[in-house]
Amino acid sequence: MRKLFLLAIVALLGSQGLSAQKLDEYGHFEHLSAGISLGTTGIGIELATPVNEFLQLRAGYSFMPKFTVKVSKDIDNPSEDFLKKEDGSGYYNHIDIEAKPNMNDFKLLLDVYPFKKGTFRVTAGAYIGSSKLASAKTTNHFLNKDYWGNSGVELGDALNTYTVVSDNEGHVNVDVKTNSFKPYIGIGFGNAVPKSRVNVCFDLGVQFWGKPSVWTIIDDNFGSQYRKVEKDKILSKQDYCDDIRDALDLANGLIVYPVLTVRVNGRLF
Repeated sequence: MRKLFLLAIVALLGSQGLSAQKLDEYGHFEHLSAGISLGTTGIGIELATPVNEFLQLRAGYSFMPKFTVKVSKDIDNPSEDFLKKEDGSGYYNHIDIEAKPNMNDFKLLLDVYPFKKGTFRVTAGAYIGSSKLASAKTTNHFLNKDYWGNSGVELGDALNTYTVVSDNEGHVNVDVKTNSFKPYIGIGFGNAVPKSRVNVCFDLGVQFWGKPSVWTIIDDNFGSQYRKVEKDKILSKQDYCDDIRDALDLANGLIVYPVLTVRVNGRLF
């Protein structure tokens, strides 16, 4: 990241001998535009202003519209006293889950235009928002009511207690978290402050949000509390535990998030 910022500064210093055409058109902080964007970060709104002929500053907010993903997972060999009876004829042997995204961030970005002509730019900055990226919860009461709030999905083995505990209403809640501060670097085309009244811009870059982690209420030998799920403590041989380990491996590898946006700008003055 530090090298990328230095490259942007070198590009800026090396362009000081170029024509002051952009400064003549825009001036120092003399114009303002508003934009609406759509892309992998969801829906965004922005304000932009020129700093000088080679720099533009953008600030805004983006959010992912709420939607729900539903999945169902079978439980291997359910215990009759552990699971809830269904009309006295059987037992629930699966878990129904609903997952929802929770992406919403403020952003502060600096556009560097290194060339005399054209609208190509290098952008650096950061997204700052909630550390909770997504949440999920079970929607069916797969536990006997007597176990609500003190038991749930077993992840450990007979000698090592490691259980995802349900809440007092019998639901298991899980959060996926990243860093709340996410540095950004990218490229783009178009002026954030249009020469005419309206234009369209494109951005392509990445957020550096760190290793995602999974948090829930865990009961182990040290008691029950909200904490990060640790892969090396998932010792059960059940199939669903294999799925959880695979999901954690996948999440830990996603240390950056791709950002692709299309933005429509309107010049306010």
